[in-house]
Amino acid sequence: MIIENPVPAFLDWIGKASLNWLFAVGALLIVFASAGFIFILVRSGPSQVFPIFFRSIIKGLEDLFRISFKRVGAIARLIIQESIRKKVIVVCIVFLILLMFASWFLDPESTDPARLYLSFVLSTTTYLVLLLALFLSSLSLPTDFKNKTIFTIVTKPVRASEIILGRIVGLSLIGTVILLLMAVMSYVFVSASLTHSHVVIDGEDVLPVAEAAAGTADPAAVVAKGATRLQNWHKHDIEVYGDGSIIVSQVNNHTHPIERITEGENVRYSVGREQGTVQAKVPIYGKMKFRDANEFEKSKGINVGEEWEYRSYIAGASPEAVIWSFDKINEKQFPQGLPIEMTISVFRTHKGNIEKTIMGSILIRNPQNGLSATTNVFNSEKYVTNALFIPREIEASKVAESPLFLKQQGEKATFEQQTNFPARKESYDLFKDFVVDGKVEIWLQCIDDGQYFGAAEPDLYVRAQDANVFMNFIKGYLGIWQQMIILICFGVLFSTFLSGPVAMVSTFGIMIAAFCKQLFLQVAYMQALGGGPVEAFSRLINHDNLMTEMPKNFSTSLIKFFDHIASIFLSVISLAVPSFSDYNIYMNSVAAGYDIPLNTVLVHGLTTLAIVVPLFIVAYLILRNREVAK
Repeated sequence: MIIENPVPAFLDWIGKASLNWLFAVGALLIVFASAGFIFILVRSGPSQVFPIFFRSIIKGLEDLFRISFKRVGAIARLIIQESIRKKVIVVCIVFLILLMFASWFLDPESTDPARLYLSFVLSTTTYLVLLLALFLSSLSLPTDFKNKTIFTIVTKPVRASEIILGRIVGLSLIGTVILLLMAVMSYVFVSASLTHSHVVIDGEDVLPVAEAAAGTADPAAVVAKGATRLQNWHKHDIEVYGDGSIIVSQVNNHTHPIERITEGENVRYSVGREQGTVQAKVPIYGKMKFRDANEFEKSKGINVGEEWEYRSYIAGASPEAVIWSFDKINEKQFPQGLPIEMTISVFRTHKGNIEKTIMGSILIRNPQNGLSATTNVFNSEKYVTNALFIPREIEASKVAESPLFLKQQGEKATFEQQTNFPARKESYDLFKDFVVDGKVEIWLQCIDDGQYFGAAEPDLYVRAQDANVFMNFIKGYLGIWQQMIILICFGVLFSTFLSGPVAMVSTFGIMIAAFCKQLFLQVAYMQALGGGPVEAFSRLINHDNLMTEMPKNFSTSLIKFFDHIASIFLSVISLAVPSFSDYNIYMNSVAAGYDIPLNTVLVHGLTTLAIVVPLFIVAYLILRNREVAK
């Protein structure tokens, strides 16, 4: 799975993030306090400004810290009842209809059906839930103002903070219930769509192998071959061995358990349900570095000219290598050996036999004494996942007779590492000979001359025991829930001072900006292709190429001036716009079959809370100072 912006470790992130948040909230409060002070000064005069100002601050603190959760619950209950009257359950019905007709526009011959179905249900849920949150939150308060029901509330002993919090809680609860219903429907839909089996008939689908007909008793010999019958647009190859074991090939990222049952002279095959279609893999990532042709350590490999610099490359048939350094690899967690998976890129300088894959090798190295062994030789295709296994016991013939060096920058080319290189053994143990205090290195090299392997840090990992698939599915919907909460808070905020339609459009604009935060920042800081918003509009009207320079005249200077003004305005707005693309890691992880780590949940959970709290405070300040039944 591609991870361009990895989530930082929680302990490394929390300190700096907390300081930045406190600074931002403090600056926001200072701005509101200054604006309030000026307003009181103009309205009441210099003699009354300080008493009124300090009374307002005390009243505001009292409203925030003496919230009655009973009154909040009552308001939340009214919001839920109001939402039910608005037939919000229609969203679930629309979603159910989309699932019923999903087969019309989902490719039934997809080679990765799990990713296809999971991406569909998660993305569809995201859009429907966010649109529901947008309509409910932005129209709630304006409707009360229009129907004058707000006057009944504010004339009671209800604080403005309780009105805002009650609406946020009520809308969040109704959204959460709907999201849970959609999650259940999604899980049932994905499970039903992917569940299948195959039919295998002995003598028709599985036939004896000619060599085995002579009566071989070798357990490792293949005695029969065949394939399952077509089901869900695919079938699996079958090999039956002399010891009775059966190997079923992996197709569309899954396989099937199969049992050979002998009943007298008759033989039949029982094929079970698919296995591995939906997964929750737990990857253990290492730190990546490179070894160049002169055996020196590098932070990056070769640039083969690709515009996207996510991956760096190494040349084939050379000392170059991609190196992953792992920590905390222990015998208890991996008693049989290290299962590794990798998805690397291949760059060909000549086609040769285009159907032939590129050969590569995996080496394991002791980072202390340089002892190394070539444990795996494999065929690789571009962006095709290879699942390999480094065994616990390693044959002596695979172990190098001399240490494998990795020179540091600044050392001479005549460098010779001083090391206590161990004497030769008849056999080697992975954890006794190669793993040192939980640390080990895995090297990737390309064997074919004139070809290149490209890799990024997440492209190779050690695969730990899989997590629970259902719980990972729920965590995927947690990402949607956090986006929904943020949008509800924005909708309630805008509804405190804008009319319903304007509040809805403003909330929709925030949602679009949140999904396109990177593009928004590029426009705000005038880094987008085609210039700022005014220049881009001018080019659109005049059909100008984005790459051509604008003429140096007065109109161009005027356009640049307005773009600078717009840049300042957009830069300020960008500070308040969240980035929904950061939450894509939830959907991408579930669809790709990776477990969402607790670290990601903690970081994004606190980030969501850090966004929600200032929005609640600003909404309270605006509603409290609005003339409502005073």
